[in-house]
Amino acid sequence: MSDEHATRDAWDAFGGGYDQAFSSSFTAIARAALRFADVQQGMRLLDVAAGSGALSIPAAELGAEVLATDLSPGMLDLLRARAEEAGVTSIRTAVMDGTHLDLEDLTFERVCSQFGVMLFPDTDAGLREMFRVTATGGLGVVVIFGRPEHVMPIWLCEQALHAALPDVELPPGNRLQTDPMSLAEAMSTAGFDDVRLLKLDLSVEVGSPRGAWDVMSAAMAMLLSRLSDEQVGAVRDTFVAAVLERYGPNVTQLPVEVIVGIGSRL
Repeated sequence: MSDEHATRDAWDAFGGGYDQAFSSSFTAIARAALRFADVQQGMRLLDVAAGSGALSIPAAELGAEVLATDLSPGMLDLLRARAEEAGVTSIRTAVMDGTHLDLEDLTFERVCSQFGVMLFPDTDAGLREMFRVTATGGLGVVVIFGRPEHVMPIWLCEQALHAALPDVELPPGNRLQTDPMSLAEAMSTAGFDDVRLLKLDLSVEVGSPRGAWDVMSAAMAMLLSRLSDEQVGAVRDTFVAAVLERYGPNVTQLPVEVIVGIGSRL
């Protein structure tokens, strides 16, 4: 099985949990990014690696003509269901690899990717494709997580994995994951001009310390599926204990730093 097919199948299998864990928080982040990008009625907007529509749906609600692409048909099924529930009927969807978009050059006035390109094995290829399809005078908008130690749900979960299972190696993060402030250079190298980075200090709803584990276990389902039940239990207990120690028993949100990169095509 090719890497592309393995990635697609993994998102088809685990995307529902990811969507359930983060859809509301990610939609709030998308609304902020769309404001920064000045998305207007009638603009042609491409959402690369759109997932279940956290950005596509609010963009369509602003009146943009949205094409949502994703490698996973299952994620696009979730997107269409969420759009229908929200009463949004104007989003088109297409299954596509974000590093090889089957789209013409200079097509979209806004080309966006929220927590999408940052997960690509080849982020530079994804950014080059975003630039290629951005219309002259248009904007590229890339939303990624901030510095690892400032994305508390993920950081605490990784620390719990290291503490509970020191012999288990985590997959290495790409450049945008380990050094998010490199996004400006990466977007400039892809072709975008006047790139600026905006830092948002936000939060993810978790409900409780145990709820925080429910959120993260859904988000990291692909990784946790490779562990035994005993190993998952050890990580869970270590993670919940760390949340309790740092934030106490009444925590309902965990802080998350988000970086929004915006660049122009002149």
